Amino acid sequence: MPLICEEQFRELYCADNGRPNKPVRSVVGVLVLKEMFDLTDEEALGSVDYDLRWQVALNLTPEDAHCCQKTLHNFRAKLLGNDKAKQLFAGMTDKMLQRLGLSVARQRLDSTHIMSNIARLSRLGLFCETIRLFLRKLQKSAPRKFQNVPEPLRRRYLKADGADSPYHDAKSLETQRRLKVCARDVYRLADCFEEDKEVLKWEAYELLLRLLEEQCELTPRNAVAEPDDADAQDTPVPVVLKESKEVSSASLQSPHDEDATYSGHKGKGYEVQVAETVGNGEKPELLTHVETTPACQSDEAATVPTVEALAERKIQPQELLTDTNYASAANVIECEERGTEVVAPVRGPAEETPKDNQKTLADFTVAEKAAQPLLCPAGHAPESVEQQENGNISATFPRLHCAQCPFRKTCPAKRNPNGTRTLKTTIKEYVLAKRRRYEQTEEFHKRYAERAGIEATNSELKRAHGLGRLRVRGGARVRLAVYLKALACNVKRMVKYLTEQARKAAKALEHTTAQTAAGLKPAAVAFLGCHRHSSALWRAVSGKSSAGLFALAA
Repeated sequence: MPLICEEQFRELYCADNGRPNKPVRSVVGVLVLKEMFDLTDEEALGSVDYDLRWQVALNLTPEDAHCCQKTLHNFRAKLLGNDKAKQLFAGMTDKMLQRLGLSVARQRLDSTHIMSNIARLSRLGLFCETIRLFLRKLQKSAPRKFQNVPEPLRRRYLKADGADSPYHDAKSLETQRRLKVCARDVYRLADCFEEDKEVLKWEAYELLLRLLEEQCELTPRNAVAEPDDADAQDTPVPVVLKESKEVSSASLQSPHDEDATYSGHKGKGYEVQVAETVGNGEKPELLTHVETTPACQSDEAATVPTVEALAERKIQPQELLTDTNYASAANVIECEERGTEVVAPVRGPAEETPKDNQKTLADFTVAEKAAQPLLCPAGHAPESVEQQENGNISATFPRLHCAQCPFRKTCPAKRNPNGTRTLKTTIKEYVLAKRRRYEQTEEFHKRYAERAGIEATNSELKRAHGLGRLRVRGGARVRLAVYLKALACNVKRMVKYLTEQARKAAKALEHTTAQTAAGLKPAAVAFLGCHRHSSALWRAVSGKSSAGLFALAA
């Protein structure tokens, strides 16, 4: 509780109006415990009212142990439009790192795929659900305009009582034809209300336009419907359905969560970047950084921003263990310039073991900056070097040295007609070659072995704290849930460690007490033997009770 800074939330409340707010520490404490045990609001608030353990943890008396659901909801709503949740996670985590004395010199980074509270819609289901969402909004907000929509179009998606029609539930052979009908219906609806100022402001209409832009393509001529298509009697429209391979992975995946995207490997949802400390022995490893990124985005784009975010909090690691996706040559170079070494395997096949006297690019010393030396495997400097701003390097070595070099037959530098040799490479190629060579060493395997531990952290976040499938949807709410769940994981790990330390201290004290009692007992017995009137003390020390000994010592 003392780690929660209430001052950073001051601006969320009115300074001179309204009743006193619920203590921020109590509300944040409820949110942390809620995510720690992956509870609903109702279950968490019930625990505040009736669970003595929660009341002790939140430092509440039974009389004050209550939190309104509206209070919890309003506080979360205040956190959605700003970085307060991120600041809460960072601030409390930094204090925990300091209190526990954890080293941040070595950290590991990985991503995990999560789902918001949305259904996994097929392409046909996406069209039907987006159209239904718009039609229901139209029916509720503008009934007359809803009636102007042709009834056959309405009935394809909504029944007379407003329930879902089964149009999206098609056999695989019918799906493609129904998709074409849906594409034409989206165009008809968008075209019908394109000049309606009221409808243009609706989010449901914006989603309809987004679906049309991402999934459909306008044509110079009207598309001809098949005779038995559901819209065969409707007015033809100039639109056709795009091929699925032409649709971007950043396209709309659900009208109920417009921020969710698609990953070809993991499906719809979001990615969460997770970094945590490594190598603190018996002390717990804490999550130092979490960030929600689009599922369609490569992990390669998250490496440098993660290092920057850690540097801003002054907990930048000297060594960052990642998998292959994060460790492009550009990322490795930039992180090294910032003071962080990225330790990860190189994408692609491993380097073959060089034969006798065989030399590769990794045996050269290539200058990453003009002031640094460039040497060949035999230790000779070139007679001329050209290094361009884009990283291309061309180094020419003298004829005399190359003619007598024992590595000339396998040297990667190409021989020129005048006997000199020229090495043409780039900084990225050199970095990759050096990394492939280092990847074969025992030192690399020993250092990299600890990266696998973050997979257990991902599993813990998903299984114990419910990160895998959230109860919320929408980018802002997803990010808030991720920060709170990561914070809850850190708090849990810290409390477990401190509790275990307290148990060990109590056990050590008990052991010391027993030894002290064993040493005092003979003298106490001899003393009390002369004072038989102290019968209570005599029974205490002559028996097995140590309490009497310490009463006597007092």
